[in-house]
Parts: sequence; C-alpha cells; structure tokens
Amino acid sequence: MHVLVPDDPVMAVNFLSVEEPLLHSLHYYYGTELTDAQAATIRVAYDSWGELQQELPARFRSHAPDVVTDEEVGYVLEGVAGQRLTRLCAIDVGQRVDHLEACYIMLRQAQLDSRRGALALLADVLLEINDGIDFVDRLRRVLQVLRLPPPPRLLAAIPLPAPCGPVTVVPLNAEQEGEYRGYCGKVIGILSGDDGFAFVTHWALYAM
Repeated sequence: MHVLVPDDPVMAVNFLSVEEPLLHSLHYYYGTELTDAQAATIRVAYDSWGELQQELPARFRSHAPDVVTDEEVGYVLEGVAGQRLTRLCAIDVGQRVDHLEACYIMLRQAQLDSRRGALALLADVLLEINDGIDFVDRLRRVLQVLRLPPPPRLLAAIPLPAPCGPVTVVPLNAEQEGEYRGYCGKVIGILSGDDGFAFVTHWALYAM
C-alpha cells in the first residue's frame, strides 16, 4: 500500500521526534526493563520505522529538517498556475505500519493501565522518556498520516520511485490540485490536532 508523505519540515520534525526520543530510547536504553514480548514488539517497530525512513527525503534523517538541498529534491511539484507546491513522497508502507500500530497500542495501553504488572514498568519508562511531551501521542498522529488513503488521481501523478538526476517538473491538473489541497489539509489537521495556531502556521508552508 502506497501513501503520500509531504516533504515539509513540520512533518519531518514529528517523524524525527518519534524515532529518537521514543523508539530509539526504548530499544537501546530500556530493553532490560521490559518484558521479552515488549522488547520484541519495540524491536520490530523500530526496524520498520528505519525502513520507512530510508524511503523518505534527507530531512527525515537530519538534525536540521528545515534545510534541504537541490540534490535532495529529485522532482518539483507545480500547480495549475505554475506555482511551486510542497512535494509529496509516495512510499510503500506495507506491513511495517501494522508493526508500528501494534507498538503504539502496547505503549498506549501502558499509559492507560499504568498500575498493572509489566505495564506499570513500561508506563514508568514512558514517563521518564516523555519529559513533558507525549511522544506516544505523536506516534499516533504520524501513524494516522501513514494510514491516510491517498486520492487516486493525485497518487497517479507522483513519480514512483522519486526520479534521480536532473530535476523533473511534475505539473498537476485542476482535479489533481484539488485533491492535493484536500489531502494536505488532512495531513496538517492530523499533526495540528486542536491547535488552531499550529494549523495556520503549518498551512502557510504550502504554496496554494
């Protein structure tokens, strides 16, 4: 199954904040404090996350996600009026998103049932990792984006895989641009939650 991931710094920040503070920490630093089943679920999720990360642009692996060079672009997306649009990356999530979903369910259950045996230990670990930020909720939002069905006409327009070499211009027709607006609006809404200011500032990154 292919999904479309916007190549924008806000999406990248959300993606990176799940990988480093949450999955990486759970896998490498807290493995001895987890049950074998919990450690296995996190290991599979972490591997799946890394595989998805390799299909995404360099900003999703960078400590400076707001910076991208021309060599990393591959293609540019244009609207009907010739305006440059935030490009979308088509990636095959396959069963990897199911592995991540299983991990999220386990982590969320630990947050909700924090007094139950092995889940209590995991809940304590999550509190230590979160440090005022609910990274489990960020994982939920990123998973929602990775589960978002792409509009068929828009998906058909996006190069798969992304071209290498000279930059390729991909123009959208009116129908595709309409789907682009709707799809990107859904992604921004997922990442922003109920924060209206975050929605407006994120939407401003998209040339419409």
